[in-house]
Amino acid sequence: MKCMQRLMTVLVIAGILSVLIPEFGLAAVITSWNFNTIGIQAAPYNSPAPTTGTGTAISLGMTNNVNGGNTTSDDVLNVAGTTTPSFNENMWRIRGTANNGWYTHAAAVDAGDTNAEQQYSQGIELDASTAGYSNIQFSFDWYCTAQGIRDLQFQYNTNVANAAGWTNFGGTSPTGTYTGSDIGGGDFYNPTSPPGTISVDLSSIAAANNDPNFGIRLVSAFDSTGNVPGDYASNALDSNGHTVLYNNSSGNWRFDNLTFSGTAVPEPSSLMLAGIGIVSLLVSARRRVAN
Repeated sequence: MKCMQRLMTVLVIAGILSVLIPEFGLAAVITSWNFNTIGIQAAPYNSPAPTTGTGTAISLGMTNNVNGGNTTSDDVLNVAGTTTPSFNENMWRIRGTANNGWYTHAAAVDAGDTNAEQQYSQGIELDASTAGYSNIQFSFDWYCTAQGIRDLQFQYNTNVANAAGWTNFGGTSPTGTYTGSDIGGGDFYNPTSPPGTISVDLSSIAAANNDPNFGIRLVSAFDSTGNVPGDYASNALDSNGHTVLYNNSSGNWRFDNLTFSGTAVPEPSSLMLAGIGIVSLLVSARRRVAN
């Protein structure tokens, strides 16, 4: 009889824990944009709402004065792989009209601007609260067209209200592989196993945890090898064997499955309630055994 009582106590305690502190220690999606769920969208579709959670998505640098002027004009279209044609998914295409928007002098007003002025000026920004979560992760699918910008830089900001707070994460081009040239352009990143999702581990950034003002950017970068001297934005094609900065200036980037995730942290009140419930059960069980 006593063994049965102890077993029942253990089962009840387990039930309390499962109700009061769900997903404790397990990774969970915080906010996500899944364009296969959203479906095809005509331009302008410049700030899509997330399909999971809450957050804000915008494209950067597509409204500018270059090539006669551009206005942000994003959309969602179905994209098939080149290496693996049987694979396809809906993707958010970042561009401007009437002259595409992407340019070797992205935010330039004239052709005399330098690399330092224009780097990281085009791409996307995603803002999402990580309140209640730790061990923050971000993942995404990326497609670079054959004439798209070659290198991508991942940035984060622990206070998106601070325009100067954007910080490069993982070097000029994280792991040295987030580049259009690696996929030859005109295909998904890691096209042999689509969708070739890119995962970024932000668990080392303590300030990213439990942050209501967290954001990331995926932006165009200059050559990540350091082989290109001078103002290379004025020379997109290299005849000297250096790695090219851009495949061209008329392509675009496309994204899907943009996802913030993390480990859910139980609220102190939940832990306190769980503790009270467990102590009460243990006291009650001891009394029954004593009787």
